[in-house]
Amino acid sequence: MIRKPTLIVLLCAIVLGAAVYYFDWVRGKNQKSPADSSKLAFSIQASDVASLTLAYPAKPGDAPVHLEKRSGVWQIVQPIETQADQPAADGIVDQLASDRVAQTEPGSPDRRKAYGLDPPQVSLEFQLQNGAKHSLLIGDKDFTGASVYTVVDGGQAVSLLPQSLLTSTDKPLDQLRDRTVLYVDRDQTASFDLKNSSGELAAARDKDGWKLTKPSESLADKSAIDSLLTTVANARMNGVASEKPENLGKYGLAAPAITFAVTDERGQKSTLLVGKKDGDSYFARDVSRPMVFRVTQDVYDKLSERFGELRNKAVVRLDPADIQRIEIYNANGDIVVASTKDKPGEWTIQVPEAQKGKSAASWRVLDPLTSLRADEVIDHPSANLVAQLAGPAVRAILTDTAGRQLTVRISKPSGDFVYAQTSDSPLLYRLKKQVLDDLNFKPADLVL
Repeated sequence: MIRKPTLIVLLCAIVLGAAVYYFDWVRGKNQKSPADSSKLAFSIQASDVASLTLAYPAKPGDAPVHLEKRSGVWQIVQPIETQADQPAADGIVDQLASDRVAQTEPGSPDRRKAYGLDPPQVSLEFQLQNGAKHSLLIGDKDFTGASVYTVVDGGQAVSLLPQSLLTSTDKPLDQLRDRTVLYVDRDQTASFDLKNSSGELAAARDKDGWKLTKPSESLADKSAIDSLLTTVANARMNGVASEKPENLGKYGLAAPAITFAVTDERGQKSTLLVGKKDGDSYFARDVSRPMVFRVTQDVYDKLSERFGELRNKAVVRLDPADIQRIEIYNANGDIVVASTKDKPGEWTIQVPEAQKGKSAASWRVLDPLTSLRADEVIDHPSANLVAQLAGPAVRAILTDTAGRQLTVRISKPSGDFVYAQTSDSPLLYRLKKQVLDDLNFKPADLVL
């Protein structure tokens, strides 16, 4: 049994605890969250910045870089005249317009020196379209590494701004300039001419893709052409060798090893020259600009491709959706499969009799035929090679929805290869002999 004095003490404790909880709850309910005390470093819009100058007082050997926005495009006008890297320039002005001051510190001379502001790492000046000018000094990172010490518009206090501002601005000229090798839009390219160690070739876009027009007319491999154009369009300079096109013979550009000329849909022409090798790179030049720069081995290799690597090597050039009947004569007999007329996409076996009427796995026939790709296309095959197709190891007859037929004959193995020829072309295709394994299926293999 609880004694009376003890009960009184216990009740007092409960009342006191309830009162403390109540008043804490009321105070917490009425107390407002502290407002964000940070403020923008500059009250500007990024689109209003018209020019920008970056200087590097802590690196006396680095010349200031002055940029101006002309017709919506950033240009470097000092110490050289060239187009700027647009994402790099836009990134700087975007940060100037959006970065907020985390806190401020006293800006006495001794403190500024301790903060890396005497001299600063970067001195930045910019002007708005209305003529207003602003400045920013950027020093060292703070102890957290998340902020940098700065002085905004010549103020007395030192402001802490995001460290990314130092990363964006403390860049050499080579990282602020546009490093595009050649201004090419793959999807807008109408034609190109390529001269390399294998000779001259030319290609033009048509409604069905691409055609090679030199050294002879041939369908082009669209994926190979797209890869070539994409590589050049995405290529970036691997350093600048000279700002002026002086003594081009020194760089192998007086008689270049590679000339690549692209014409777009508007008739605008862009030309890239590639010269001597320099370490792991090659000297190169866009003839519309003065500088001599370097390109990587990957760019050189892609521009060294030959006619045979860019031509279409597909043996069967039919859309699988247009094929409705296939006859196969292989080592396991005669097989005929056909698409069901009233049920497109469904196939049945018609020959041999033992499997007639059974549903067929059409992909088992269509895929190996429509995916045949040659290692080499022979334009003028010798009589000996053609003779190998007199008694083919596999013969296929494909009939499309319009009733047109295409016959494909594949020879017996000759070493590691077989040869194929179609009824619509005198070309001979050399393929790896493994294709016979895919095409020598049995009728039972097709039954679903």
